[in-house]
Amino acid sequence: MPQRGFMKSTSLNVVGKLPQGLVGLYQKINVQTEALGIPYLVIGATARDIILHHGYGAAIERGTRDIDFGIQVQNWDQFEQLKEHLLKNGFTPDKTKVHQLVTTVPSGEKWEIDIIPFGNIAGDGNSITWPPQHDIGMSVTGFNEAFKHALDVKIANSPNLNIKVASPAGMLLLKLISWLEREHGVRRKDAMDIFYLTRHYSKIPTIADSLYEDDFMDAQDYDEHKASTMKLATDACNIANAEVLSFINENCSMLSPK
Repeated sequence: MPQRGFMKSTSLNVVGKLPQGLVGLYQKINVQTEALGIPYLVIGATARDIILHHGYGAAIERGTRDIDFGIQVQNWDQFEQLKEHLLKNGFTPDKTKVHQLVTTVPSGEKWEIDIIPFGNIAGDGNSITWPPQHDIGMSVTGFNEAFKHALDVKIANSPNLNIKVASPAGMLLLKLISWLEREHGVRRKDAMDIFYLTRHYSKIPTIADSLYEDDFMDAQDYDEHKASTMKLATDACNIANAEVLSFINENCSMLSPK
């Protein structure tokens, strides 16, 4: 079966579609990341909504008031520099989470901003440990792949602003890894997010075409949801390197019944 990428175009225009106040929030963050030369991408539920809801009309089934950013940094000094810049420009720190900030948009709504560092800061193990004690660890496996294959999304014309947003294939990789890392009792949210991605992936016209042209529908007895799931899994597999695939396969095998 031919294996195509996520979509023919890697850009998307959602100007005028984001909730009130969010464009200004992204502009503030973009100013600070550009000043420090820190690349970033939007991940998590906000990425899901930008691509599938605002971009392609999928219904929002579970709202969010948080934005997750992956920031590509060399070390913790860069992380702290960005955090310091944001704290001086309208953001306040969370009392317990070192990676979370809070801000209020002009409409009065509060948004939580999570900043997850990845890249050279993670070293060879693709994991980070949070300061100051560095006793809480987190895997950032898949972040490099999600960044490399992210979509360029235009969210404003004046001033012009484009942001990198994880593609559905990148989101699936990150969600699978998150699901594998969590305790059994708290996996439900990740499972719901994965189900949403598979159910709405075919909203994207080029994906809907691929389901037929690349025989995914035929392989799944013309069940669109199953075909869409197969297509999304194929696309996620295509953007993952051997290390990411090994991480997923090894951890999945540990969960399998003996």
